[in-house]
Amino acid sequence: MRLSHLSLLNFRNYEKEVLSFSSDTNIFVGNNAQGKTNALEAIYLLATLQTFRPAENKDLIQWERKEAAIEGIFQEEETQQKYSLHIDPLGKKPRINDKVIKKTSEYFGLVHVICFCPLDLQILQGAPMLRRRYLDRSLFNFDPSYAVLIGNYYRALLQHNAALRIENEEMIEIWREKQLSLGAKILLKRLQFIVKLNTLTSYLYREISGSNEEVFVQYDSEIKHKNIIDLSEGDLLEVLKNRQKEVLGLEKRLKRSIVGPHRDQFSVFVSGKNLRVFGSQGEQRTAILALKLSELVAMEKEKEIKPLFLLDDIASELDEKRKEYLFQALKQKNTQVFVTTTDVKNLKTGDQEKTLFKVENGKIQSQ
Repeated sequence: MRLSHLSLLNFRNYEKEVLSFSSDTNIFVGNNAQGKTNALEAIYLLATLQTFRPAENKDLIQWERKEAAIEGIFQEEETQQKYSLHIDPLGKKPRINDKVIKKTSEYFGLVHVICFCPLDLQILQGAPMLRRRYLDRSLFNFDPSYAVLIGNYYRALLQHNAALRIENEEMIEIWREKQLSLGAKILLKRLQFIVKLNTLTSYLYREISGSNEEVFVQYDSEIKHKNIIDLSEGDLLEVLKNRQKEVLGLEKRLKRSIVGPHRDQFSVFVSGKNLRVFGSQGEQRTAILALKLSELVAMEKEKEIKPLFLLDDIASELDEKRKEYLFQALKQKNTQVFVTTTDVKNLKTGDQEKTLFKVENGKIQSQ
């Protein structure tokens, strides 16, 4: 999959831009606060209907404008698809080949994207919610149907919590059953994905860092079972139900559900050391990069998918050795790359075909 063209209208600080891209490496270069990250955000938003940094719909629209639009042409061999997105303060309206998409589940599946940006350090350093979000976004990228599943789960969770607040026993039981059933499906998919990451992340971490350290990604759940990774969906449902029975009284007192994947997270260990607690920033950056590359390798091996790879300001996040390894790895995978930098000399792209874009005051010029 390749993005060949991108059009922006009143998006962030861009009034109107029309860009053509290389199938290899595309570099947005310019000083800080000129709009480089906005260009990557537009690509990510077009592919996922989400941003990789906190933003409301109104934040995506140029100042004093009422709406914005993004359009991209994606190509795969002989197939060409036009994806477009209309944005106003009330929501986002996607289209494929000018056909209005009413269900977001119909929008996903063709375009896949992986992003590495400075905020990703918070995956390990920040709150558990950020690790859940990373895991869910990665899973959605790998399996677009997961977005529907996780959406249904959180709707059931909201209804269960509402029933707990009004102490409606009949509704509590109905929505508890629904929430736990969906929770078992989510838990199974997450655990299966953790297994995929573990088969790749340790190797990639050693390759990037040049060390011999072992890396282990551990799924941390409210339910305790020594062989949770080996359980079937049915077994997971029973474990969830049993745990929920144990805390039923507490849930009623708190008036919220405390059992399910909405409370889970994961940890990354290097040679038995929890990076969130004891890891240096260099080790954390390397681990996050290894996780991102693991996603890339897994998608290629199992789905035969080549996602777009977005790299925001990696010159400030990675040292010379890690940058060189990263671009070599992306070249070997024949991955289309979009990267931002303040100085092209800070990148180690090797002999890859490159297209340069100068970004200044919300204007982009091909060099």
